[in-house]
Amino acid sequence: MVYFIFLVLAGIFQGFMVSLNGQLGNYYGLFGVCFFVHVIAAVLLYLYIKLKEKKPITFSGVPKYVFTVGFMGVALVSTSSWCILHIGATALLSLSVIGQMISSAMVDHYGWFNAVKKPFQLKQLPCYLLVVAGVLIVVYG
Repeated sequence: MVYFIFLVLAGIFQGFMVSLNGQLGNYYGLFGVCFFVHVIAAVLLYLYIKLKEKKPITFSGVPKYVFTVGFMGVALVSTSSWCILHIGATALLSLSVIGQMISSAMVDHYGWFNAVKKPFQLKQLPCYLLVVAGVLIVVYG
């Protein structure tokens, strides 16, 4: 139950974050927003690791593809900052849900990135279509 609560809170914060990134983009542009978001996150993460975990920060043993997440973060922040000004927070996050569903289904189905392999089943399709229908209603009214 705790995980569900944390995930709902993460979704709430994501909605706030996208809106605030859009506003920040009005003042600093796309790369400025990316800089602030990633530098602040890196500093907070560094402080957490140093103060709480008390472990040295090492990069050995980490698969190289994991570091591509930084590029994905820059792409996400920059595109969301631009899109929010044009289509709004609700449409942006609703449409991103479809992308998240597609990519996560592919990761599960093929077991990419050492994920547990969970093949897609046709009985799941109505649920996906129901979410897509809900997103389309949200976006287009």
